[in-house]
Amino acid sequence: MSIAQKESPVSKTDTLVVGYNINPPFVYENNDRLDGISYRLWEKITKDDQTAYKLEYHPLDSLITGLSNNTIDIAISPLTITSEREETIDFSFPYYVSYATVMVKKLTFKQRIREFFTSISIWNLLKVLGALLALLAVFGTLVWVFEYKQNEQFSGGLKGFWSGLWWSAVTMTTVGYGDKSPKTIGGRVVGLIWMFSAIILISSITAGITSSLTIKRLEWANEDLSYFTEISIGTVKNSATEERLLDNYYSNIKSYHTFNELLDALKQNDIDAIAYDEPLLHYTLHHNEDFKDFELLNISFNQSLYAMAFSKQLNVQKKEMLSRKILAHTESNDWKILLSKYKLIDKQYLILDTK
Repeated sequence: MSIAQKESPVSKTDTLVVGYNINPPFVYENNDRLDGISYRLWEKITKDDQTAYKLEYHPLDSLITGLSNNTIDIAISPLTITSEREETIDFSFPYYVSYATVMVKKLTFKQRIREFFTSISIWNLLKVLGALLALLAVFGTLVWVFEYKQNEQFSGGLKGFWSGLWWSAVTMTTVGYGDKSPKTIGGRVVGLIWMFSAIILISSITAGITSSLTIKRLEWANEDLSYFTEISIGTVKNSATEERLLDNYYSNIKSYHTFNELLDALKQNDIDAIAYDEPLLHYTLHHNEDFKDFELLNISFNQSLYAMAFSKQLNVQKKEMLSRKILAHTESNDWKILLSKYKLIDKQYLILDTK
């Protein structure tokens, strides 16, 4: 008997249709049976329940449609609670809180080099180099003016001037050869000023380069979605993440009926990035060898409350009973142990604490 045909071992009278879709670690197939956090939760709350039910697989959009038109009674796969869905679907107490994030392919060394040069404006680089050479010349000239009469290391016309420039460059880079050093009071004052100025200057240049290389990631850290409007980004059709992207005026979105279709699209380079629920993407990275060359960006957006969903026509007492059982179980240590088993607590995801 397939998973989709599986029924509870009780009377088939008033059998409930329980829908699910594949989204590990919450619901997935394991050796021809269902497994995952949400499925384990469903088994727990119906352990002593005499109501008959049958499991049916549905893609996310079909699952939501089935709940709305009452052809599906309950969805055990977690659905994000939104105001729009609440108009046609009822929800249990939320049992998990998470965020959406973005998964992209890791940059190769060659791509990182290319990104380095493309992220730096040639004109700005020339201006920085020009300003740097000007400062080297100013302080090199100053130390030469003070030193050329009393310090043989800086004596002579052009030769002494070049020695001043050499000393200025060595001092700025903190190389410290010691082959040339000022001996007059005026020369040492110039040297002291230049030492502190050079430290600040080098630090500023380094910070500027670092900023130019990480600006795209910093935009995401501030939940600025503007960068990803320029590339092809995929998500699951009718998901809360798709709704968020559409609300931010995305035009280059590709939506897929299932999570597996979304992953295949990224693997085959049909899209540049995935925006979807963090736990699912995290699970994929750690359990699917095909995605070892991918990574999650260090960003979080679109907070989501995960819950089971009910048809509006499902018996009210039944919905209240199941919802209370969910709340009671999520307060127990067994629930925290289950989350730990699937490494959701270790990654410091936001766990709903109802105590």
